[in-house]
Amino acid sequence: MSLRSFYENKMRDELDEFKAEVKALRQKAGKAEVNLELEYFTLLDELLLKLESAEQKLELLRQANDANWEHFKTEFEHSWQSLRELIRALTAP
Repeated sequence: MSLRSFYENKMRDELDEFKAEVKALRQKAGKAEVNLELEYFTLLDELLLKLESAEQKLELLRQANDANWEHFKTEFEHSWQSLRELIRALTAP
């Protein structure tokens, strides 16, 4: 397995883990107080948009030729960092 394939597969696995976390957060949001529930669902919607964007960028990365791969990797990593920060904010105690 090439380093590129390893990286792409690792990122796919982590995105799948994030999806599971989002599902758990959505269930938790349903149990929150009414005032917090609206804010929580708004943040979850933002998280889902960032997750979809990261998935699209990962797909572009997977399809990129060797000449463009580093460019798409950089774009994916920016999206990835934004997604991770939002998940940390939502899961912080």
